Amino acid sequence: MEINRVTHTELARGTNIRRETLSRWTAGEVRRPRQRENILQCARYLNLTEEQSEELCLAAGFSPEHVVMPSPQKLPFSFAPLHRSPFIIGPPITEPRQFFGRDYLLKRIFDVWRCMPLQHIAVVGAKRSGKTSLLHYLRKIIDTDSTDLRPAQRNDWVTPGYQWVFVDFQDPRMCYQESLLRHILVEMNMPVPEPCDLVSFMEIIDQYLECPTIILLDEINAGLASPDLDEQFWWGLRSLGSNYAGGKLGFLMTAHQAPEELMLDHSKPSPFFNIFGHVLNIDAWTEEDALAFIHNAPVSFEQADIDWIMQHSGQWPALVQILCHSRYTALEEDDHSDAWKQEGLRRIKPYLYLLEST
Repeated sequence: MEINRVTHTELARGTNIRRETLSRWTAGEVRRPRQRENILQCARYLNLTEEQSEELCLAAGFSPEHVVMPSPQKLPFSFAPLHRSPFIIGPPITEPRQFFGRDYLLKRIFDVWRCMPLQHIAVVGAKRSGKTSLLHYLRKIIDTDSTDLRPAQRNDWVTPGYQWVFVDFQDPRMCYQESLLRHILVEMNMPVPEPCDLVSFMEIIDQYLECPTIILLDEINAGLASPDLDEQFWWGLRSLGSNYAGGKLGFLMTAHQAPEELMLDHSKPSPFFNIFGHVLNIDAWTEEDALAFIHNAPVSFEQADIDWIMQHSGQWPALVQILCHSRYTALEEDDHSDAWKQEGLRRIKPYLYLLEST
């Protein structure tokens, strides 16, 4: 890594191995990584020779024989010139640098997770309120280097060393028990039993879990609708989060309703929700947060335009993004009429229900 001038953060992104896992390896805190393939991934990313790859495998405690180093596929184009979009319309925010505000909510969440045993949190909010963006921020911010953040943006909410697992129940694979459990174990860098059933999964977690781990469950309504995720499955998760794993396993779920309402609205009552003692609502940005985002735009907006955006967005992030994008596009096209306002109002029309919940 030193020869190639690669940081832990860069290697983590290039290999899909968690940064905190790489840090523990290089610090000698792990006697031997659990999967040999992870070592080969690092070797490929660092562009090591076959001899260097064999030495790396030996140092990690694996046999170097049959090391296969396929040459990386060369794409006919480069992503290097691409820049981050200043306004993101539709997809969630996945990069901490582009996440603004929510300090009160973040403080409440991370304060719960500073101490053992880890406690469980439910975040409730309407569609397009920013729940998924919040989960991506939570799982990345602690291990994001300050050079990849905005000036004065915090990354010290808790001490490094936590593991984060993101589960999106809108992904149909996460609505089948075996593929869901397999995904969680792979994300935690743990052995995957065959078959990967609930009993084996719980035994692996109970035996191997060493560091604090947060499982982020996005859009849990979709998970509850899955016939394969039956009542016994939810009982198992509740048991893990309550009585096993040494208090080192925490859950955070997002939903459109509070946990007690979810239990009433589904035909299979779930005892899993009883463990969520902290229920937090995700609301619109504060005025300070919305203005910070607007002032971060690549061009300066006139005060009258800023006031109009603030008024018609209700300071909801999704609506602020849309209206800012409309104004920015008009300025880029040298259009100084008010047509951008009509366009912006048309684009936010499907999400006006957010203003009713403000």
